[in-house]
Amino acid sequence: MPVKFEKLKVGHSYDRPYLADLWEYKGFQAISRGVVTPSKTNYIILFVTKIKQETLRQYKDFMDTGLLHWEGEDKHFSDNRIVNAGTANDAIHLFYREIHHTPFTYYGEITLKEYNLHNDAPSQFVFSICHEHQTPDLLDDLESQESDYKLLNKTEKEAIIKSRIGQGTFRDRVIRLWGSCAVSDITNLALLNASHIKPWRTSSNKERLDPMNGLLLQPTLDHLFDAGLISFQENGAVMFSPKLSQDDIQKLEISGNLKLRKTPTSLMNHMKYHRDNVFQKT
Repeated sequence: MPVKFEKLKVGHSYDRPYLADLWEYKGFQAISRGVVTPSKTNYIILFVTKIKQETLRQYKDFMDTGLLHWEGEDKHFSDNRIVNAGTANDAIHLFYREIHHTPFTYYGEITLKEYNLHNDAPSQFVFSICHEHQTPDLLDDLESQESDYKLLNKTEKEAIIKSRIGQGTFRDRVIRLWGSCAVSDITNLALLNASHIKPWRTSSNKERLDPMNGLLLQPTLDHLFDAGLISFQENGAVMFSPKLSQDDIQKLEISGNLKLRKTPTSLMNHMKYHRDNVFQKT
């Protein structure tokens, strides 16, 4: 079976039909499990979904600060192979997504860090994700956009680069603008992300530091907004992508009454760009 990873790029998204075709499977059903171990290879491939369909078993799988927390298969088929991957020279590759019925992001090869085997419940595993795999889009962006800021002085360049990861001057300005989550009552700044409305990669250097191009959001809303699964109308009301089902919305505990607390004209001009170019309408 020609399962190879050379044509895949860390940080890019792929769905199962594309991968099945690339790897010359007859159909994507052959790789529909959470763990795929192609015959005659030393690969273990994990397909991990954080928010699963209601009808499926609700394994507790999630990412946190460079680590993947993952519960193994109910019948323990792959437990021992994963535990012994290091000594057997097996490579574990990760495809991860936040919510079902969306493409998986490829994170490359990951390494087993801790595990706790069980007989009467799914075993628990913790994998380490290399730094360059945590923020692949970020690194690609910085490299591809380097010409935009190479003529800036050191302080300006540092501010622009930090704005890509929601730190430094940009985050400070967005916090001053919003004070708390832009749509909820969360005030703990440690729980909030400063996110660009018009994506960093398509923004000018001025827009990259402009607080009117920023929202302060709790992590779930931040992820959905960045992925184009939610946006905001001209009056600030939330709008949901058709790719989010009502079950998804309920499980995420998102209210259809969410609304931006303020809608200044310059901010909403950026929001129009988000609705037209980032929001997933179909």
